Amino acid sequence: NSFCTLLGCAASAIFTMGNHFAAEVHLDHEVYYPGNVVRGEATISVDKPLKCIAARIMCRGFERAVVVNHSNEMIYNVFEDTVFYKETLTLFGHTTKDPDASPVEIPPGVYTYPFAFQLPMHLPESLHTANWTSGGAEVKYQVIAYAKLDKDLVDEGHHDFQVVVPINKRDIVASPPVDATATVKLTKFFMDKGACDFTVSLPRSIYAADDTIEGEIVIDNTNGRIAVKNPNVSLRATCESHVTERQSCVPGGIRAVSVAKPLATQHVPLSVKPGFTNNLQFKIKLPHTVPHPSYPARGCHITQVHHVIVGLEGRQVQLPIHIAHCADEENRFAYCPIEDVAHKPDFRDVEHAYTEPTGYAASPCEVLKPPASLRPQHTPTAKTPQAVGNGQLHADH
Repeated sequence: NSFCTLLGCAASAIFTMGNHFAAEVHLDHEVYYPGNVVRGEATISVDKPLKCIAARIMCRGFERAVVVNHSNEMIYNVFEDTVFYKETLTLFGHTTKDPDASPVEIPPGVYTYPFAFQLPMHLPESLHTANWTSGGAEVKYQVIAYAKLDKDLVDEGHHDFQVVVPINKRDIVASPPVDATATVKLTKFFMDKGACDFTVSLPRSIYAADDTIEGEIVIDNTNGRIAVKNPNVSLRATCESHVTERQSCVPGGIRAVSVAKPLATQHVPLSVKPGFTNNLQFKIKLPHTVPHPSYPARGCHITQVHHVIVGLEGRQVQLPIHIAHCADEENRFAYCPIEDVAHKPDFRDVEHAYTEPTGYAASPCEVLKPPASLRPQHTPTAKTPQAVGNGQLHADH
């Protein structure tokens, strides 16, 4: 498969098998927060009797880590898919773990099944990033209505949706400061001109879209014998992908880092004479929408971070920070710890017997029922406010 195929298939809501089966999925919204309830309706159309092992509706989140492997003069893509969230409603037929593959027959008709899925509170944000020379990552969410026709053949219709992850304002304010120092060896016409130290500091390490990053640069040129001038400041996102040894067949697995284009750059007009120290403040205004949020910081095999990069006379310091999609002034969301490298998405893989959600009317296939061995789904209840628009939170939300 090409790199585009690995990371960029467009979603379609309707799939058909010849003229005999069609599945269509509609969602009430296109964007959700962790803790939201994904509601919608699946429609199954059958124009002649059709045998299948089971029919189901599934909500899932999965991650794809991709590494471009350069080995033995060959360049090829290695990828690893991880499903970290899956909830299944079986409409009729056998359960997912039932070894019995005896078919049931769906009579001709059009059947509608409203559904509701409770999203976990800890989920990674929807993501798509790619670099042709190193690799990339994707986090995708979708609701799928499908019929399992035999052990190896499935026909489906699906609808992709986006998950955005706000961060509580209190967690932004409580995030620790970050700083770094570098030493620059000064030369002129290849002659030693001493050394200069510079320190960059930020008052916190987590921000959100529309926020302003305020920092300080302290330049100590007391040991330098020439002036140092004009530090430059930039902000860029990186995403590290890891494909395990089991999947890549490479000892220890393989990793790749994709680096996005700078989100902001600025040159700071400043000159520090020999023997002097000076400091200055800088500000980076974040856009209303951040292309690649780095909060939450981790998926299953991907790690995201932004860096504030300050360069001076050929040396750089990089300060790691994390930027969220938006901030919640009312602190209603679960916090995903930045410093906890073991923190992963909430894993869920459950199966229930289909029952129509409260307040919705289904038009099911009356002659086929869910497996009696499955328990009905608990009534989903929203734990966070429903996302609207592109998921930005406002004062009245």
